Amino acid sequence: MDLGRFQNLDMIVVCGLPGSGKSHFAGAHFSGTGRLRVNRKEIRRLLFEMSHFGQKWTEKDFASSDEFLVGHVERKIIEHFLQGHKKLLIDDTSMSRESRKQYLAIARQTGKSIGAIFLDAPAARCLERNRSREDSVPERVISNLQAEKELPDVAEGYKEVMVVTGY
Repeated sequence: MDLGRFQNLDMIVVCGLPGSGKSHFAGAHFSGTGRLRVNRKEIRRLLFEMSHFGQKWTEKDFASSDEFLVGHVERKIIEHFLQGHKKLLIDDTSMSRESRKQYLAIARQTGKSIGAIFLDAPAARCLERNRSREDSVPERVISNLQAEKELPDVAEGYKEVMVVTGY
């Protein structure tokens, strides 16, 4: 797998179902490159633990009412790092064109290059991996996201796109 064409991009969105291996893939292929990782799940965790003294966030604490704030914080983090000329890796499910639009808009507004790597793992494998996690995602979430699946395409505005199967 040749990821060299992604190395010079300002932003890389690694997307796929929960349990597809996004974080593992990002760590295996981009760790030590100086690229900064932004992850919505980590933002959710930090916001929850900051406001719930001494409690650890779990997937059961997911609150859709907080998603506007999570998205706002994520956007500000991305903009801050890009203004500081940092290269980013966005680690998020981003299963549909609609869910990826925000990253493309930020890239356009800041004049930065962007690419997408989609880990196209079978839903059955993602469900299996999810069941072995300490803090699993509700299975209905994986099923719902699978139904939204739209592979990224350069026509969306990406400079580079790669679909990885069998990861």
